[in-house]
Amino acid sequence: MKNKVGAIFAIASSVVTAGILAAPVASADVSPKAEYTCTSAHHGNSGSAKCVDLARMDRYRVKLTCVDSRGVQSNSYGPWRNGLSGKWSTKHCPGGSYFYKAGYVVELG
Repeated sequence: MKNKVGAIFAIASSVVTAGILAAPVASADVSPKAEYTCTSAHHGNSGSAKCVDLARMDRYRVKLTCVDSRGVQSNSYGPWRNGLSGKWSTKHCPGGSYFYKAGYVVELG
C-alpha cells in the first residue's frame, strides 16, 4: 500500500510540475500605453505648452528654459493644467533673462 501511495504522489507531483512549466508567462508591461499629444510654443520672452488626449487624473505644464545676461541657463515652470482642461500653461522668463526654449512636463495619474 505504501508503494501505491508513493507512486500516486510522484505521478501527481510530476503532473503539477509539468503544468507550472507549461503555463504562459505574463508580460512585464501590463500598463496601457499613453497616447497624448503636446505642443509647445513661444512668443517674445514667454513660452507655453498644451496637451490633449490626456486622462482626467493626468496633468501637464510648460517647462521654460531662459538664459541670463551671463549666459547661465535656468528652468522655470508654468502652472499645472489638468488633463482635460485643453488650456495653455504659460510662463514668462523671470527678471532680466531671455527666452531660450520651451518644452513641457507631463505627469500621468
